Amino acid sequence: MARLNLSQLPTTLAKGLAPLYVVGGEEPLLAQEALDTIRAKARAVGYSEREVLDAEKGFEWGLLLDACNAMSLFASLRVVELRLHNAPDVAGGKILQQLASAPPRDVLLLIHVNKLEWRTRSGGWFSALETAGASLYFEAMKPGELPGWIGGRLKAAGLDAEPEALQLLAERTEGNLLAAQQEVQKLVLLHGKGARLNVDAIDTAVADSAHIDVFGWINKIMAGDARGAMRGLDTLRGEGMDIVPITLLLATGLRQLANVANLMARTGNAAAAVEAARIHKANQAAYTKAAERSTPNQVLGWLRKCAQVDAQAKSSGGQPQAWEELLTLIVAVSTTARKKAATARR
Repeated sequence: MARLNLSQLPTTLAKGLAPLYVVGGEEPLLAQEALDTIRAKARAVGYSEREVLDAEKGFEWGLLLDACNAMSLFASLRVVELRLHNAPDVAGGKILQQLASAPPRDVLLLIHVNKLEWRTRSGGWFSALETAGASLYFEAMKPGELPGWIGGRLKAAGLDAEPEALQLLAERTEGNLLAAQQEVQKLVLLHGKGARLNVDAIDTAVADSAHIDVFGWINKIMAGDARGAMRGLDTLRGEGMDIVPITLLLATGLRQLANVANLMARTGNAAAAVEAARIHKANQAAYTKAAERSTPNQVLGWLRKCAQVDAQAKSSGGQPQAWEELLTLIVAVSTTARKKAATARR
């Protein structure tokens, strides 16, 4: 197929799934959103089983072939996900080229990659996979591109902003797309859809957030403070906050946690993973605790639940039940105990 960007993905998915996708790069938020979009399409067309493999140092590449060729007892369509923490060795490259030359039937192969050198992406195994399916590789966003990106996110959320306000928000988030997305979601909570934001609105948003303590609430969830998390949700609901942006903020936090969990799976060091994921210093302690007690697959399950809560909240008469489901979700996130597993099935 081709190299795609995030805006092209929905159109190509509407025409059908490719047999495999390579997704990753230097912007974890964009990579995670692309993966979520592909997974949602796969679920919609009947891929009801999922297996995840982590290709760390010493990975047995035969396991990938086995996963792709295995017969399922539960579903005819399966998703096999491979997390590549580094470029594969020679044996791994040959296996990936083999799968690219003859993609397995009834299997969607999703390959996550971290930062890769241009030479790696221009030939060999990467080029073979890209030719057989599609790739979405996200280069680090340049500073001059960030205001336009934030403007697009604000517009999608129902807000508008003056150019000077966009520039200020870009400077405040220092090129961190996850932080910028959180700020967009916070501004929806503070101003409501349809507002046009100026520099003063951006400048005072930090002070206003002390009243609507959404980010403090998310840190309570990550830190394992279940009682505080439940009280916080009750407070937000009592203040009349809309459940939809609250759920989106939680989903953004979980995407950050997913990035941390994936990095920790490679290093075994939660604090280093939090630092590498560019979590804000004020939030690092909470995310470290969350990473130490959860696995990447658990976090992905919570993200799927977030999507279900969001859909329920937007359905006719579904908000009361959505609030209950959101409460159940935050209790699960804040009280979970780490489970060790090499693979996960859905």
